[in-house]
Amino acid sequence: MSAQNANLLIVAGEPSGDLQASLLVRAFWKIAPDVHFWGIGGEKMRDAGVETVVDIGELAVMGLLDVVRHIPRLQATMSGLLHLAEMRKPRGAILVDYPGFNLSLAQKLKRRRFAVGYYISPQFWAWGERRIEKVRRFVDQMVCVLPFEKEFYARHGIEVAQVSHPFVDIVAPELDEPEFRKNAGIAGDFILLMPGSRHKEVVRLLPKMLDVYDILREEHPDISAFIAAAEGVIGDIARLVPKSREIVVVAGLNYSAMRYAKAGIIASGSATLEALISNLPSVVVYRVDPLTWAIGRNLIRAPHIALANLVAGKRIFPEMIQNINVGELARIVEGLIYDDELRARMINDSGLAREKLGCGGGAKDAADIFARLFACYAH
Repeated sequence: MSAQNANLLIVAGEPSGDLQASLLVRAFWKIAPDVHFWGIGGEKMRDAGVETVVDIGELAVMGLLDVVRHIPRLQATMSGLLHLAEMRKPRGAILVDYPGFNLSLAQKLKRRRFAVGYYISPQFWAWGERRIEKVRRFVDQMVCVLPFEKEFYARHGIEVAQVSHPFVDIVAPELDEPEFRKNAGIAGDFILLMPGSRHKEVVRLLPKMLDVYDILREEHPDISAFIAAAEGVIGDIARLVPKSREIVVVAGLNYSAMRYAKAGIIASGSATLEALISNLPSVVVYRVDPLTWAIGRNLIRAPHIALANLVAGKRIFPEMIQNINVGELARIVEGLIYDDELRARMINDSGLAREKLGCGGGAKDAADIFARLFACYAH
């Protein structure tokens, strides 16, 4: 069947999914260049050529209270998307992570007899294991990127595809070190602060990170700080960092900063995998609203919060979740910078864990799997 005039729905609900979806689309077009992608996404998907009928900013919710507050808007978004699908009749849909929205969307798409592919599995192994039945019933093809997920699904009698993590191919410095330091205006050692890609993450985490930096500067006045800013929260960061702080805030050089920093304080999420691949000694932090934490802490089954630690199978990056003691956090970061034995051990452990993420080509392999599912090969 020819790919001519075919269209596919693709849905990502947050910045990490926007990146993963953009890589997948670029790989897909090498197989089927005439397919038109449309759906929900952000800047990276638009740059890749996706028609975004809804921007991910409209789905930016975080925590139980936020979800409840925005249910009417999320339902309206889903209804509009389904209406468009019925009009455009896509070959199928590729849903990227974002399970709260996408699992419900998968069910509704299957009822309308659309083929459903899912890329980047929800973290059922950490929470909500019973929801895995939705994959069995409503997803035609799940493609996983974490090394332990295929075995997890197999224990539930569900066959899924496994590909290398796409970060293996893309996490590399944008600039060499001299050029990076010239652009950033950083001469000596520096720590990397990554407060997340959502407004509430930045508001909850960045002030704590800045306090840690102040404590470190008291003992080590030559240390600098670099904030790797996600595009959507540069304004939030600017409001929280006074110009007098002399802290570099840059978007777009994250991988260079990860490679050349001495240590990182990183919001839990996909950035911990990027730090792992970059061999950046890091500590992982996170905070949510008290109600979400009170409920969530009783549902989480995973032994670690950070994806990097889950991949490694042990806690190579220290974690400080919810209750962030800035004095203790400063001592941990100081050790990551100045304790040579600790640094060497963490870098070695990161290298061993990175091997578990695969040999590369993940987005290409995933695109090939979905092209077969939707019969979208060009002829």
